[in-house]
Amino acid sequence: MVRMWIVGSALVLALAAPAAAQSRSIPEVLERLHTLCDQNYKPACIKLGLVMGRLPPSAARKLRRSNPDWWWWERW
Repeated sequence: MVRMWIVGSALVLALAAPAAAQSRSIPEVLERLHTLCDQNYKPACIKLGLVMGRLPPSAARKLRRSNPDWWWWERW
């Protein structure tokens, strides 16, 4: 009975503890996707476009100033 209580409490503690994922900033994520896109990994190119399209205007302006080559299509 004691063994079941110990195993049960360990299981509850293991399941109750939240997993802390490393949160990356938007520029880090975009930099990684851009690097993969430069290596001709098509899903990364698609995801890069989707993420860039959903950026709030203030974040997009800031990234345009720091990485103008990511918005190469707007020059046309």
